[in-house]
Amino acid sequence: MSSPALKLISSTVPDTLSEGGGWDSLADEELFALCLDGEKEAFRLLVERYEARAVHTARGIVGNTETAREIAQDAFLKVYAHREKFDLKRKFSTWFYRILRNQAVDRVRRQSAGTPGAAVELVGDWDDTTPGPARIASRDERKIGVAKILGDLPEKFRIVLSLRDLEGLSCGEIGERVGAAAGTVRWRLHHARKLFRQNWERSFGKEIGSEAL
Repeated sequence: MSSPALKLISSTVPDTLSEGGGWDSLADEELFALCLDGEKEAFRLLVERYEARAVHTARGIVGNTETAREIAQDAFLKVYAHREKFDLKRKFSTWFYRILRNQAVDRVRRQSAGTPGAAVELVGDWDDTTPGPARIASRDERKIGVAKILGDLPEKFRIVLSLRDLEGLSCGEIGERVGAAAGTVRWRLHHARKLFRQNWERSFGKEIGSEAL
């Protein structure tokens, strides 16, 4: 992977550490403690350990893969820049995901109001057969409708619904990313789906497909 976060730490890593140094089995907090001691290889391992999950989490908030990658890299860079502020008595994952969520939410707030554009890509195809022009128009309208309704949900509901139904994460995995218990995630999912269905039916009617998500 070639990323700003790895470029930041890769230039001065000794060859012996680049081979692993036996650190792969260390806990996140142990790696970060090494990072605080000046071991940049430890941070490289943390980046590799968290990058895929970070992108999935950010994508659930902003609705676009490329933007999610940018946000994940920004979060890693911010973690490294503020590494001295980390309390080693806390879980690294909790601290990291809070920074990641804040970065993603800030990005959403900076975007112009209206249809969340790139979030349409999350919906995928609605028809299995090759559509004609009329069906293409209908499908595209549905995609835009799903993206709009999803984007209008309260943040705590939008995030869990995206991570569960669009990213396929378990309630436990979602809980780790949003800082909530699995039971809380299940409750939010229930209400998120209810809100989505109500808003969909209010806008498009039941016959169009209130079970979109």
